[in-house]
Amino acid sequence: MNRQNLTTEEAHAWPRALAVAALLTSALAAGWSHLAQGNASGVWMGWLPAVMTAIPLFTVRRKPFEYACLAAGVLVLCLAVVGASLVMLFPAALIFLAAVADPRRAPRRARVSVLVGVLLAIVAGVALAGGIYPALTSPPVGFIVHTSSEFTVTEPTFERFVHRAARGGYGVEGGVRVDAAGDDEGPTITIQFRSNLPADGQERLRRHLAEVPGVTKVCSWYRDNHLRSRC
Repeated sequence: MNRQNLTTEEAHAWPRALAVAALLTSALAAGWSHLAQGNASGVWMGWLPAVMTAIPLFTVRRKPFEYACLAAGVLVLCLAVVGASLVMLFPAALIFLAAVADPRRAPRRARVSVLVGVLLAIVAGVALAGGIYPALTSPPVGFIVHTSSEFTVTEPTFERFVHRAARGGYGVEGGVRVDAAGDDEGPTITIQFRSNLPADGQERLRRHLAEVPGVTKVCSWYRDNHLRSRC
């Protein structure tokens, strides 16, 4: 094959399909991380692999596509190692496979690359679905109490209520966690109730919490879904 064909030939559908699989896998992994952690510091870095794996799809010719896949694979692999994210190894492997999956150059190698890529995509999809599905469907495990700047954790009314709930009225299993106050806000308090607390008990607990002086709002807390915990 002459040099002109190498520079003008379009990227084959097989490697493009693997690149799409890498993009979808990295996007699902980033979405899962964002779902669990919300806007926590550094969580937006999880979307960088999705951006990187999308870059090769904007190239038309074969050689630029292959070079873009190799560059994206190296960058995603580095991010996976630095961030200690095993899930990101899947899109890194897929985008590397996309760089060598052109059947016009090496048919046998291309078939093996596509087969391995399909298996990796299935494993990654099952693993990510196993984490995302419970986060979307699991019931709340407690309440997140937001307070005003005038609220203090040592406030007698709040202390009495927490002690009363812990004695068995509402079954506070995980105790109480107090997070630092934000700008123009008081501390955020997380209360976990017992797993078998019925819906009417949860609603009574919510109302009692809302009646504590200084409490501005009470949100349901989903352990593995930060976004559902917002209100």
